[in-house]
Formats: sequence, C-alpha cells, structure tokens
Amino acid sequence: MKIVVSDPVFLPEQYRKKLEILGDLKVFESTPSSVEEFISRVRDADIVIVGRYGFSGKAFNASRNLTMLSVWQTGYDHIDLKAATEKGVVVSNVPDYAFDSVAEMVFALALNLLRKVHIADTRLREGNFDWRNYVGNQLMGKTIGVIGTGSIGVRVIQIAHGFNMNVISVTGHPSAEKERKLGIKFVDLDTLLSESDIVTLHVPLTPSTEKMIGAKELAKMKKSAILINTARGKVVDEAALIEALKEKEILGAGLDVFEKEPLPVSDPLTKLENVVLTPHIAFLTEESLEECTFVCIQNIERFVEGKPQNVVNPEVLTSLRLPKP
Repeated sequence: MKIVVSDPVFLPEQYRKKLEILGDLKVFESTPSSVEEFISRVRDADIVIVGRYGFSGKAFNASRNLTMLSVWQTGYDHIDLKAATEKGVVVSNVPDYAFDSVAEMVFALALNLLRKVHIADTRLREGNFDWRNYVGNQLMGKTIGVIGTGSIGVRVIQIAHGFNMNVISVTGHPSAEKERKLGIKFVDLDTLLSESDIVTLHVPLTPSTEKMIGAKELAKMKKSAILINTARGKVVDEAALIEALKEKEILGAGLDVFEKEPLPVSDPLTKLENVVLTPHIAFLTEESLEECTFVCIQNIERFVEGKPQNVVNPEVLTSLRLPKP
C-alpha cells in the first residue's frame, strides 16, 4: 500500500513511523508548482494526505489506485468532492480541532486593531514615540456580533464574556435554550451588523455563505466597527471590503483568510493601514498541529481497519473499497 503526503503538513517523526507501519510512505515537503506536478505525486498512491493544495477532478481522474484522501484540516472546499465520490474515494477531514487557537486569534486581531498595535510597532521602529498617535478603544463593555455558533463561535462567545462584552449572534438554528446556555441574544443579520462593535465570522464556505458580507452588509455596520475573518476568504466580498476600508466606512478589519491565497504582495489590502493581515495562521499553534495530525492519521488507521471515520462524502460507504496491503 502506497501512502503519499502530497504537500506540506505538520508530520513529526512519531507520526511518520505510524504511517510507515501501514505502508510505503512518500512525503513531499514542498508545495507543488503546478497541477501537473501535484498529479505526478499522487498518481500511484492508494492513500493521500493532502494539506492546502487543491485536489481537483483532474487529479482524481488521474489517480489510478486512490481509495482514501485524508484532509489535514477541517475545511475541504479545496477538494472536488463530487469527483471523489464518483471515483469511490473516501474523503475524511479533521473536524472540531483548533477552536481554542482560532478563537484566541480573533481577539489577537481585534485588540491589535483597536489598540493600533501594528501601527505603533511600525512607527516606534522608525523613531516615533509620540503617544498621541495611538489613542485606541477597549474591548470591555463593547458588543461583539458572532456569525456562526459552531465550536469556534462558541469559544469566541466564552472568551468575550471574559471581557465583559455584550454578545449577539446569528446562527442557523437559534433556540431560547441555547441563548440561555451561552448567555447571548440571537438576532437577524441586519441587527447584528448595525449594533456590533466587532463582527466576527465563523461559518463554513458554502453557496449560501459565499460573499455573505458584501457592500450592502458593510454599509450597515457602524463606522467605529471592525470586521474579523478567520473563517474563509470568500465569505467576504473582498473588493467591497477594500472600498469600505479606503472610504473609512468601517474602522478596520482583521483578516487571516483571503479570496486568493497566497495573498499577492500587490493586493490593495497590503497598502491599507486600517487592516491587520495574517497568512491563514489562526489555527497554527503547537497544540492544534499535534491534534490535527493525530486525527488525520487516525482517520487513515480506521479506514484501513474498515471502520472509516470523519467521512465527508458518506455516499461512498455503500461500496467501500479498501487499499491492497
């Protein structure tokens, strides 16, 4: 059985050994320079661990022996799930990991913006010690609007209570019991946008959430409000956000994800002072990396045992194909 790690993931020695016990292991530690190079890496694999690189229908069609794809993250919008299912390939992900890390990053970005840390750091290195340039705003007592109440959204809510914040939320399944349990108030999106000092996004990328925050939604936010996106870049209409930031329609934005990744150095976002940018690292802590790799490999172990877990295309399980030993 041939196992391929197709692009960079966190894979310490103890996890490499686990995979080597299961089969013939090949690890690629660089990002493919082209789709063709990616296909050449995975073409003969029985099982593939994939990181952020897109697994297209073309790659699935070219894969001769592929039976299982273990996605080294929660999101799988970079995987052609339809093609995988048509080929009978089981796709598993790592659900519900890194929610502590991502939730903490929300407040790192928010505090950075509100207290102008990024600006103060740059100016101080240039010799400017004039404190009058850095008057900011505190979190205490502000209203935070949390869009999405999955594991990450709930953790954000819990941390927000520690800052004595008023929490309002939009969710697909509101209930009085959930309101009481979380100490929040469910509202509609328009109300959340107009009342929040901080709007933070915690929804998956789906047809219904793509560009859910556009020009119309940004116009409903307070001029003193900030937008935080640690979810998926395409949840926000980036062109509309850039315009809102340029025109000071909102105070600022903290972005860890983008419509196009890697973010080009020439992107207009990189020229704006009222935005804090990080390269899709909200999940990136030692604790979350360890957890992600553990589950990613456990997914493979369970699959080989004939007991697949965390499967995102369960239709394939009716005719499960296991790899040859």
